[in-house]
Amino acid sequence: MPKLVTFIEKEFLLTQVQKTQSRVIIFGSGKSTDAKLKSFDKESLVLGGNEEQLNAFAPKEQISVYMSYQSQRVTFIGIVKKRDKDELVMGLPENLIKAPQRKAIRVAAPKDLKLEFYLQSERIQLDSPESREYSELKMPALSAGFDVSSISSLLSSFKSKADGMFSRSGIIMFNKGRTPVTIEERMIAEIGRTLLVTSCSSPLPSEDPYPEGRIITQDMADAFEGPSIFLEGSALEKSKAEKAAKGIISELYCPILYYQFVVGYIYVMNDRKKKVCLDFRTVDFVWEFSRILAYTLKTNNYFKQSDTAAPDPYKPQIVDLSAGGCLLMMPKASFKIKLRVGYILYFTISSANKSIAVKGKVARNYSDKLNEYYGVSFLSPDEATLSSLKLFLYADDTEHFSGDEATLEF
Repeated sequence: MPKLVTFIEKEFLLTQVQKTQSRVIIFGSGKSTDAKLKSFDKESLVLGGNEEQLNAFAPKEQISVYMSYQSQRVTFIGIVKKRDKDELVMGLPENLIKAPQRKAIRVAAPKDLKLEFYLQSERIQLDSPESREYSELKMPALSAGFDVSSISSLLSSFKSKADGMFSRSGIIMFNKGRTPVTIEERMIAEIGRTLLVTSCSSPLPSEDPYPEGRIITQDMADAFEGPSIFLEGSALEKSKAEKAAKGIISELYCPILYYQFVVGYIYVMNDRKKKVCLDFRTVDFVWEFSRILAYTLKTNNYFKQSDTAAPDPYKPQIVDLSAGGCLLMMPKASFKIKLRVGYILYFTISSANKSIAVKGKVARNYSDKLNEYYGVSFLSPDEATLSSLKLFLYADDTEHFSGDEATLEF
């Protein structure tokens, strides 16, 4: 949490900055400049500086301001109220943040700057359904004792273990000739999560105990079926009732996620031969196998990457941007895939005739009713890329306007 300057401290610090005429640094969208604090009152704060440079800042524009007194660094975000020759008038900030330590200063993206990204899977073309989920292909932590020495050994070890645990198990792969048909298949293909039917006579779990999100809850299933459940009844409930009548007690469908593609699923079931309800231990067991299988398919080039397919990039809205990362907003209505923390994105950032490429890693995400937000950290850009980013964002790549809050020179 940021440390805030108290009301008394704020008035004292602003008074001293004004009295000593120490350096104030202003960062806007694609620009930066030095200034001096000329005056302030209960409503406004007046900054003075080079008229030509201040003319670049427009009324209602959001700016980031940095100042210091006797090594006490503070920053705040403000809105330009008006500009008058060599003066910039802004609203008095409610809060000042002490000792800012971010490695890169955040600003609104310049109007002419474009940011696009694509996922590693964009060069893969499959005849499989795409889900809302996206999974990086990594070997999961091994705990179930599968033999991962080869694909055949992996499949044999799964069958051997599953035969002793379930009445029936199997692997179903999707392709051009085998698409999702049943309500269960269509649901996991769209949502991209495991469907755990603990009992064909009971509702689905109401809560997902996995922090990263792993199962389909009852609310998610109802939302998938939509308003038709009130008029025609739930297709999933009808399917469960039919299966219960046939003696099926419990079942589980786990999608095999190859990036965002559901290339198939793993099915396990218990009936009268083995009267045991499946639970979250089953989810863990099958989920681990599905991730190992997806990773093994990748390492064995089961699905080949196209060298000619041009990625269709995503074009998110930029909330803010810095030389170290960005905060992106993606409307839920138009962006189907939900990214998870740790996913790698490939960015192209361009302005005028310049374009740079940089990789980023999703560091955090949150959402509201309409949008998903992703905080992305750029991964070790080289000096040339970092210099280009600073020029894009701050119109200066020198230490005089360092992108690091902790090393700004006052």
